[in-house]
Amino acid sequence: MSFAEKNQNKNVLMLTLTSVVMSVLFSFMGAPFLRALSVTAKPKIFWSAGILLIAVLLLSGLTLASVYIGAIWMTLGLYNELEKRGTSWRIAGLVSLVAGIAFAAIAYSLTIRFLGAQNILSELLLPLQQTMNKAFPESPVEISTLKAYVPGIFSAMLFSSLAIGFILEAKVIRLFQIQQNRVASGLRWLEFRLPDVVIWISLFAALFSMISFDFAVLQKISLNIVIVSVVAFFFQGVVVTEFLTRAFRFGPVSKMILYILIVLQLAPALVLLGLVDYWVDFRKRIRKKLKANSN
Repeated sequence: MSFAEKNQNKNVLMLTLTSVVMSVLFSFMGAPFLRALSVTAKPKIFWSAGILLIAVLLLSGLTLASVYIGAIWMTLGLYNELEKRGTSWRIAGLVSLVAGIAFAAIAYSLTIRFLGAQNILSELLLPLQQTMNKAFPESPVEISTLKAYVPGIFSAMLFSSLAIGFILEAKVIRLFQIQQNRVASGLRWLEFRLPDVVIWISLFAALFSMISFDFAVLQKISLNIVIVSVVAFFFQGVVVTEFLTRAFRFGPVSKMILYILIVLQLAPALVLLGLVDYWVDFRKRIRKKLKANSN
């Protein structure tokens, strides 16, 4: 084995350990490390590390953490497997998200059945319920109400893990100095754009969630879709914003200030920006403008 290969293996090992630690400590914010690991390490290393981590969490009594981290691992890992086989990013993203949700549902059901942890979800949602009831005492929220929106919240967090993984993947790979062979079907995140069908499903879901009618199940499903859509539009807004900062050559300090403002104050504006981008297509307009100016 050459020195370069030894150094590569050492860096992959460090990335594996970092991915495990970041996933445990920071939940889906560890996704960039997982995404980088999935595209640089051998599949057996990626999946073995995930299985070992889930087993350790279960043995430590961290049941929900094992379910959640396992779902993220499944989502990012399956996406990469499909990506390497030439699957389009839209299909790979949808299949991997569904797989992550299915893993969580099955793992949670098995946990309740064999470990007798029936109240674990209620205990997890209790702090959120108390916070919401303090903020809106005139409209108290029941735990059962919050449970109805767990699918949407969970799906949104898995979507966030994919998005954050794409955004920061290259930086993590450079940080660990690992060589990467990008596949032909790999999504360049600055080109990310939600499919048309997502836009229209989101708009109809928003409409049904605001209309009062007797079919409560449809309204709950619509609200869950809206939760996921808001997160999806937010990240499309982030992509548009990053494209604009690069097109107009923002400096590092200006970009840092802008993103601090986004996190603290402008998150709703980015959701709106992502939605409007479907009709306006800011990136296409900016490219035309820059091309015209260069001529």
